[in-house]
Amino acid sequence: MPHDPAPSLRGVPRPAAGGAGRWRAGLLLCALALALGGGLARADAPARGNPQAPVGGVLRNRFSTQPSTLHPLNATDLYANHVLERIYETLAETDAETLAFNPLLAERWEVSADHRVYTFHLNPKARWQDGQPVTAEDVKFSFDVLFNEKLKTRAKWAAYYGNFERAEALDARTVRFTARADHYKNFINLALNLRIVPKARFGADPNETPLAKQPLGSGPYRLDTWNRGASIVLQRNPDYWGADLPQNRGRYNPGRVLTRFVKEDKVALEELKKGDLDILTLSPEQWVRETGGAEFGPEAGAATRIVKLEMRNRAPRGYSYVGYNLGSPLFGDKRVRRAMGLLYDRDTYIDKFFHGLQVKAVGPFDVTSPYTSPNVKPLGFSVAEALRLLREAGWKDSDGDGLLDKDGRAFRFTVMTANPEISVKILTLAKESMRQAGVEMNIKVVDWTTFLTLIDEYKYDAVMLGWTRESFPDVAPLWHSRYAVAGGLNLVRYQNPEVDRLIDAAEKSIPERERIRLFRRIHELLFEDQPYTFMLEPDRSLVAYQRRFQYPRPYFNYSLPYQLGEEYWWMPAQVK
Repeated sequence: MPHDPAPSLRGVPRPAAGGAGRWRAGLLLCALALALGGGLARADAPARGNPQAPVGGVLRNRFSTQPSTLHPLNATDLYANHVLERIYETLAETDAETLAFNPLLAERWEVSADHRVYTFHLNPKARWQDGQPVTAEDVKFSFDVLFNEKLKTRAKWAAYYGNFERAEALDARTVRFTARADHYKNFINLALNLRIVPKARFGADPNETPLAKQPLGSGPYRLDTWNRGASIVLQRNPDYWGADLPQNRGRYNPGRVLTRFVKEDKVALEELKKGDLDILTLSPEQWVRETGGAEFGPEAGAATRIVKLEMRNRAPRGYSYVGYNLGSPLFGDKRVRRAMGLLYDRDTYIDKFFHGLQVKAVGPFDVTSPYTSPNVKPLGFSVAEALRLLREAGWKDSDGDGLLDKDGRAFRFTVMTANPEISVKILTLAKESMRQAGVEMNIKVVDWTTFLTLIDEYKYDAVMLGWTRESFPDVAPLWHSRYAVAGGLNLVRYQNPEVDRLIDAAEKSIPERERIRLFRRIHELLFEDQPYTFMLEPDRSLVAYQRRFQYPRPYFNYSLPYQLGEEYWWMPAQVK
């Protein structure tokens, strides 16, 4: 599920890379070598599931809010994409244990020596859920439509595919992409992140596609029902074309996946205890104070007993932040933004709301990442230092009303959030320290769809939000000035020519040690400029699930924080 304390915007369509990661440079190089070295996809992908597992039953999980849309291209939130990833597929996927690339819609591929031409050969068995073959024209269309001038999310997709000149269908099963320049994520964006949609079913209007109401993909599940405000039900596709791929044996066992929309954590926990949910990400408060020991629920040994699982693996995890609208006259000065960061008492938040189960975020990379600069230390908490910086930036209380002002404007702003629970608790505590520094901070809670719209339109002072992270990170979409446009992923309109230059250099296919050096310098400049107040990040996932489930392993090295790998689980207990 999305990490606390805020729902996550999705930077990429597949968060096979989401969350705050302990990714390793060696693994990155290994995965890229598999993709680019020999030009062939793996034909011997290991089966991570149990091929003998029975199929059927219902897996019931929870979202804290419903998706904003199920449009296959306009969906940008984690909730929608978690659903869509079961319906649609990409050309390749990463192995849950090793991050190696496994073939999916593409059975093999070739990459040119200059890293500019990528040729994918589709699996002749690949079929849409209506039985029609997946063709090269479908793949080409899935790429071309991202640049349709009418598509709402065009600016976001430009961050990932703007480097490509064209896609060409060479024959019914062969598609070729040509890039304008070398970029170390060219292959990853094409193979892992390009969601393939059926051209014949998409329609003429890219925003009003029939697929938004009735998705039709090539994946293992179909949309059964979307009960607005209540639940989404996915039905296992009995004719799934990829069921016999090596990595899919013993995978996608639940006959139905029922996702219920339960806003309050407390209510969700009660539903888990009653047996109305099968798996739930617990808050630290629930983990420590509300669920007892390693198991809870009915009497010990019962099949309805609930098991607690603390997941620590190599999957990247997310971070929370407060982002500032740099177009506002309040936040144009980096001294002001640093002062804001000094007014969030993160140690208290970690202790009071997270029981020590989160750590301070220091930047776009997680605290254990090789890309994190050792020279960057978390901001402390100091009202006095914040006030000094604000005064240095020209803010003072000229009229004695207790609020700082400058050029006739009082320092008064609103932080917008879509999370009515933990985010509001944190911001409520921060209001007092802000007031001590002569700043009035207000809190505005809005629904998720409105939240995304207001962000895209820059109609906010500050937002409290969260980002997922990627195993193969790309800092350009969030921090390069070319993406500081309406609808882009550079939400705060951050612009720094030196950061742009470093990003441009780091994007090339260069030795990993050089990319580490460049990313660390980018990290240092971002921390100096403070376009975000980097707040907190988890160092583990806290999960509870019904004991009746069985699995080959409860999770893998790269199971995502919001998804254990339950597509490999099965029920009932008896295996064939």
